[in-house]
Amino acid sequence: MVGERLRLAEPVGSGFDALPAAARVRAFGVDYAHLRPPEGGDLYVTRHGWPQVATLMPARWYADEWYVRNGVRLPGSTGHVYRTAVRPGEGGTPDLVVKFSRVAQDVPVVIASSFPDQVPPEVLAEARFNSPMEEFGLVMELRASDFGPPGLRILTQRPLAIYTPPEQFDLWQLGRSTSSFDTHRYLLAEDQDQAVKAIELDIRRIYVVLYGWIAGQDAETCFESGELAESEFAALTPRVVAQLAAKGFRVLDNKPRHFILRRRKRDGALLRRPAGELVYGLVDFELLQRTPESQRRFHAARREAYWRLLARRPVAPPAAPTWTHVTIFGVDYVFGPTPDGGSLWVVGSEPALFDYFLPDRWRRSERVKLSARSDVFGTRTRDHIDVVYRLSRVGLRPLADPLSPGARRIRAAGYNGPFEEVAIAERLREMGIPTTRPRAIYRTGHESSKAMHLRDPRRFAEHAGLLTPEPSPAPILRSEFDYYTLWDTYRGLDPVVSAGPGGVPGVLGLQRARDDGLITDAERQRTLDDARRRLSATALPAVSIAEDEFVVCLDPAGAPQRDGDRVRVVLSLDALSALEFDLIDEPTYLAILRRMTERLRAVDFEKLDPSGRHLLLTVDPDGRIRRDASGEPHAVLCNFALVHGLYRPIR
Repeated sequence: MVGERLRLAEPVGSGFDALPAAARVRAFGVDYAHLRPPEGGDLYVTRHGWPQVATLMPARWYADEWYVRNGVRLPGSTGHVYRTAVRPGEGGTPDLVVKFSRVAQDVPVVIASSFPDQVPPEVLAEARFNSPMEEFGLVMELRASDFGPPGLRILTQRPLAIYTPPEQFDLWQLGRSTSSFDTHRYLLAEDQDQAVKAIELDIRRIYVVLYGWIAGQDAETCFESGELAESEFAALTPRVVAQLAAKGFRVLDNKPRHFILRRRKRDGALLRRPAGELVYGLVDFELLQRTPESQRRFHAARREAYWRLLARRPVAPPAAPTWTHVTIFGVDYVFGPTPDGGSLWVVGSEPALFDYFLPDRWRRSERVKLSARSDVFGTRTRDHIDVVYRLSRVGLRPLADPLSPGARRIRAAGYNGPFEEVAIAERLREMGIPTTRPRAIYRTGHESSKAMHLRDPRRFAEHAGLLTPEPSPAPILRSEFDYYTLWDTYRGLDPVVSAGPGGVPGVLGLQRARDDGLITDAERQRTLDDARRRLSATALPAVSIAEDEFVVCLDPAGAPQRDGDRVRVVLSLDALSALEFDLIDEPTYLAILRRMTERLRAVDFEKLDPSGRHLLLTVDPDGRIRRDASGEPHAVLCNFALVHGLYRPIR
């Protein structure tokens, strides 16, 4: 073996673990030997496939469409799936299942009304075929899963290899959706975040997955031949669905054609366990996915990784030149392109955080509009991270009446650009002023148009000399695109401080604290009922406060703080709303605004629109406002569009 290339004339008997590091890659928890066969393309061989690697080379089953001419297309399959014996040669002629991946194609899922799994309609509507590496990762996880009852094991085909031939095709020939494929590509890139050598998906190439053949017949064929009684046939699908669910998985198009019943060698009768249950092997995994409970555990791991990344020291960028480190107005960013043609700047120097803020992680999740006057939304990302994203108003002339002296100053200053907002927030917090924490800046991939009478081109001219670190550099701020800033959601506690020195768990609402095992479900319900009962004594409409707006206070060790047997929780409210609901009186409200103005001026800044909506307070269920060490209400600044330096610009 020389590097990555395997020559068939050389011995291949060495164990998988003896392979040199340069010949191995990893994706979705699966290790592969990466080979470049003489026929061209890429062959990724799993541990299961390595002992028979000679039979997996494309010359043995793919060349000259051997799998079609000498194989059999499997009945009942909606895709291109074949059973074929390989060409004679080293390693014998084992049977393979050759399946062409339908990644990024439309999913024609039709589930019979008799199907026992209660799959929500929205799950079916969002169904997608797994990418080949994701499919193998889920199958391997299912085979090895220790989730569920001890001793329960799901038998499956053995994942052997993935082959992608060198030929390229036009997209119309492959029937792929570009946006869907980009999602898969970035999921794979995200999974290999710190990999020395990464696998990349190519939208113009086909992917063929190779499985071992399971001897036997599918349950539907056995039923049609009369070998399987109707009652046992009817009971088989619910049993398979239940056992899969017990292991934390489901298959959206599960059907008897996918259940291969085994036979006894001595007489050919259907193989049964001692208790009489049929022994089956499961096949077809392009719609395999984790159950909501299993997915919850997966999201919890992703969320924990996020907070740990925020806490740790930055690491060197991966070998692949996907991201670039840049500094703008004194703030470090990780910069890179997004799948939709846009650009993303992630605050800090940690490249592993980049994929958490790709637009498909937060723009498609359920959102709540937080402002009646501007495009500000709160959402929980696909990784279950709570963020606020704002459409920047840079380039728009503020709608302020010039007859007012304060409004004239606003019109003269204009809205800050997104990079100025982030720099101001970072600088203010360094100077001891509490602010929400910026996480990223996203520039859309499509051009937009702004009403000409609202155009304020000054920021674009001022930023013209700041260029992106790309092969063809362009100004970081361009008038033809929209920009979004992303921020941590302030819900009464600073998420980074709350995360503690280890970076876990960040800010937790009641449901997530229950899901993470910090409190029991009974405690969650008791705490929610108690908090709403106490809030009802105030003017706040308690029933309108969502459960997850109540944030659990944690001690330095990460355990819930308690007042007796009561879990301590808080929530966040802006100062103007606190005034409206009589949690503070007018003198206190004015004092909060005045104090923030004084603190800003002390560090040479001013806020041209001193609105109480931009100051977030922490409130307990009794309506009491959290105060700082000096006894003043603790207020967190959350809007920086009209914050300016008194004597010098942030630039």
